Parts: sequence; C-alpha cells; structure tokens
Amino acid sequence: MLEPAALTPHDEKALQALIDWWDEAGIELDAPVTRLKKRPAPAPAPRPEPPRQAPTPQRTATPAAAIAAGFGEPEVKGPSAQDAAAKADSLDALEQAITQFDGCPLKRTARNTVFARGNRDARIMIVGEAPGRDEDEAGKPFFGRSGQLLDKMFASIGLAEDALYISNIVNWRPPGNRNPTQDEIATCLPFIERHIALKAPDILIVAGGVAAQSLLRETTGITRLRGQWRDYALKQADGSDTGQTIPCLPLFHPSFLLRQPASKRMAWQDLLSLDDRLRNS
Repeated sequence: MLEPAALTPHDEKALQALIDWWDEAGIELDAPVTRLKKRPAPAPAPRPEPPRQAPTPQRTATPAAAIAAGFGEPEVKGPSAQDAAAKADSLDALEQAITQFDGCPLKRTARNTVFARGNRDARIMIVGEAPGRDEDEAGKPFFGRSGQLLDKMFASIGLAEDALYISNIVNWRPPGNRNPTQDEIATCLPFIERHIALKAPDILIVAGGVAAQSLLRETTGITRLRGQWRDYALKQADGSDTGQTIPCLPLFHPSFLLRQPASKRMAWQDLLSLDDRLRNS
C-alpha cells in the first residue's frame, strides 16, 4: 500500500490557516482535528516535485464547516418568524415552532435550539442575549458560568431557580460567542415577543444591553438603562401592541459582571430594587 504523499509547506500553511479560521469562528467540529506538526526537512531529491493543491480535510462535515469552507448557505424556505410565532397559542407550540424554524442562519452553525429553562409559572421572566458555548451544548439558557452567577444573584434576594423563568433574545449561538447582529435579532424578535406574551410574567428582567435595547426599543447603553424601571408593551400575535404593559428592569448581563467584578456593587443595588418591588406588590 502506498503511503500518502507529504504536504508541501505551502499546503500545510493553507490547511493550518483554514483550521485556525474555524477555531476563530467558534465552529464545532464533529471529529477532532489533529494540529499539524512541524514537517521535517525533506531528503535531497534530484528534482523538486511540482506544487500540489491543498487537499480537503477528510472528516465528517457539519453545516457550519461547509459554510466556513466557502460552499455557501442552503436556501431558506418556509414561513417568516412572525408568521410562525403568530400561530403558536402555547409555550409548547412556540417551542416547536422555533425548533422547526430554518430562517435564521445561526441555526446552521449551532448544535441546539435554546428555548428556556425554569418554572413556567414563575412571576419573573428573565431574557438574556444569546446562548454561549455551554448553553449551546446543553440546549438551555444561562447554563455556564454566567448562568451560575445569575442563579447566585437572584438567590441572594431569596429567589431560587424555581422562582424564575429564563430565555434569550436569540435561540441559537452566534459563532465564537459574538454578539448577534441586528439582522439576526430582527429575525428572532417575533419569537421572544410572542414568548413573553404567552408567559405573561408579573415582572420582566432584561439582562444585558442587547436584550434591553431590543425589547425596549432603546438606543441608550446598558450602563444608563440598568436599574431604571420601564414599562414593556406586551405584543399581540401579529406583533402589534396589546395596550397592556408589565414592569421591566434592565440589569447588567452576568457575563459582563464576570469581566467587570467592580460593577457587582451596582448590580446588587438593582437586585435590592427588584426585592423591594416584589415585597410591595
């Protein structure tokens, strides 16, 4: 059996660049990729071999890898998010509609659709931004380090996990844990607005600037929005306002607090404001 020909330095460089690009984009590979090792110096040869084109890596392809490798994205067919959300008359029906929806490109690079976790009968609903790596793998929002901090924050004012119901603006992980784009948010917004309307919580908590700006139609940053009670307008199935509002409190996202622990002091003040509201309502 013939041994496979060694890659030329040019080939190795091209293949390494592709693997690095996949890593930077946060693309999950279905099979492990062995890092290229430094190629030993070739033995002297009478004549150099002509350069060869870089071979395609032999592995099980995922949709994310296909897109990254430049094979394009599949054509999206089916109802819009607004149409799909409008037909959902229960949380179970909405979860099924989101799971079956193919109109958001993020779904093709994510492992799981992330819908919600917590108690559906809870008075408080928390909406974050988008799933991260841990959330994508578990299929649950706020499941990693930021989720652990979130649970501790609310436990500090006597609210256990079963007192909360938690979801996100976007239901699929953006590659590399980047923020979702405006187009991605606009695509998914009918789902989260229908989600809130069907849940109808007593109090809505929006965690992070993306969630606060999207749901409250604000352009102000989270540093100025946090701790300020607002009225969130509930939406009808067609996306129009119902005329009813629920109190909404923007908070720093736990992932921000992990990066900026000094801001936990302000977050504690906001939690005390929530505790006071609950005690007097």
